[in-house]
Amino acid sequence: MTTTIDLTRGMPPASTFPTEDLIHCCEKVLRRDGHTLMQYGRSPGYAPLKEWIAAYHQTTPARVFMGNSSLEIFAFITQTILPPGARVFVERPTYDRSILLLRRAGMHIVDIPIEQDGVSLEQFEEELKRGVPRLVYLITDFQNPMGTTTSLSKRQQLAKWAEEYDFLIVEDGPYRALRYKGEQPPTLYAIAPQRVLHLSSFSKLLAPGLRVGYMVGNEAAVSKLTEWATNTYIGPVTLTQGMVYEYCVSGLLEKNIEKLKRLYAPKLEAIQAALQKYLPDVSRTQPEGGYYVSLNLPESVRMDALLANAASVGLKLSDGRGFFVNPADGERFLRIPFCSVEPEDIEPAVVRLSQLIG
Repeated sequence: MTTTIDLTRGMPPASTFPTEDLIHCCEKVLRRDGHTLMQYGRSPGYAPLKEWIAAYHQTTPARVFMGNSSLEIFAFITQTILPPGARVFVERPTYDRSILLLRRAGMHIVDIPIEQDGVSLEQFEEELKRGVPRLVYLITDFQNPMGTTTSLSKRQQLAKWAEEYDFLIVEDGPYRALRYKGEQPPTLYAIAPQRVLHLSSFSKLLAPGLRVGYMVGNEAAVSKLTEWATNTYIGPVTLTQGMVYEYCVSGLLEKNIEKLKRLYAPKLEAIQAALQKYLPDVSRTQPEGGYYVSLNLPESVRMDALLANAASVGLKLSDGRGFFVNPADGERFLRIPFCSVEPEDIEPAVVRLSQLIG
């Protein structure tokens, strides 16, 4: 019986979790600061971790907000900083849950096509002429679901427009540290700190179950989120924040990132080699890091048929339509999260995919 290969979710393999180190960090921080960590915590989070993150991003703790995942913080942004019906620009395609949260908050979503080096500036400018957004949501490094990275020149232009037209940019950056080759451009936040709210988390670098996310942004935004979070649940979970702080301050984070790079980089090379061998005529992205490669499938392929037939060759695939504001735009789009696939399954997965799409 053929074993099914799962190409759906962008999750880190459980084998990558630094469990023993986290157990040690948990005990150490509890013994040192247990009275604080076990008590109600006030937003915006555990002060020592805020200070560490501020230093990491070369800013001040007053510009750091902590939450239970970066996705939760984005939800808070849609509920506090944006009025109902606000015009919001996103990339096409983009993270499906961000679309969901914007819709849930009643936003008017405008999607801008994304190119190999980031969002199309030509289309962005055309939409600016039709109406200035209150907010722009971008995943600038190893974009989910495309895998692309926004070039420095595009970052600079987007920052310039944000200042000129008076809008905010949410820069979602959970994959940024996972660069396997190439040059690292500065964050949008580093270019325009007053205009950019930079989101990230420790889900891809340590373990998603910790649910530790953060935002670095202007003090006015931090203040609004702090009030909202305090009135929602008083404060986020501080115990796991304490664990993460101890892990980071002990110098373990950078070592773990390098370990992840050594694990994931060969997988990226393997998936690209297999796609070139078995699907040479299918257009695909060329990421330099992160979790994802994406494909633009032949015109003869339709998503319903692809998903229905995947089980027959032992594959589980994501519905590409979920990454688009207009689902019909994703009929031929396929995201492949290579990081969660076992090395020995990468080539067989591509072979099976080639059987589906010819």
